[in-house]
Amino acid sequence: MKRARAIVVLVVVALAYVAGFWPAHRQLVEVQNQAEAVQSRLVAAEARIRFGEVLGQLLRLSDAVNAKNYGEAATLSSSFFDSVRAEAAHVDRPEAKAALQEILAKRDQVTTAIASTDGSLSVTLKEFEQSLRGALGYPVSRS
Repeated sequence: MKRARAIVVLVVVALAYVAGFWPAHRQLVEVQNQAEAVQSRLVAAEARIRFGEVLGQLLRLSDAVNAKNYGEAATLSSSFFDSVRAEAAHVDRPEAKAALQEILAKRDQVTTAIASTDGSLSVTLKEFEQSLRGALGYPVSRS
């Protein structure tokens, strides 16, 4: 009789444990899944922000070139290409990586154009802008 009572008590305790544990466990798993989803969205948002900052640097460089302020353009060019190189190392989307690599391949051309105050540099910078905008998912008019 004592043995049957002990078994019943153990079963009741086990059921109480499961009844209390299971909802809490299910809620924990759900919260963990939500946290993972938020984390992945955060990583994507941070990457987009970094990429947008590269575009912002390019726009500042373009403004300096259009104003024919080639001294400032040289400084901005250096920091722009450093940012492009850093972002190319971080980005995992193939289209964005290709756009950044294409821009990096023209670094010497841009540096030479700035040093020689070449007016056609604006065209190259506009191509960079269109490439970056496209990689960010913005509509780009190819005119």
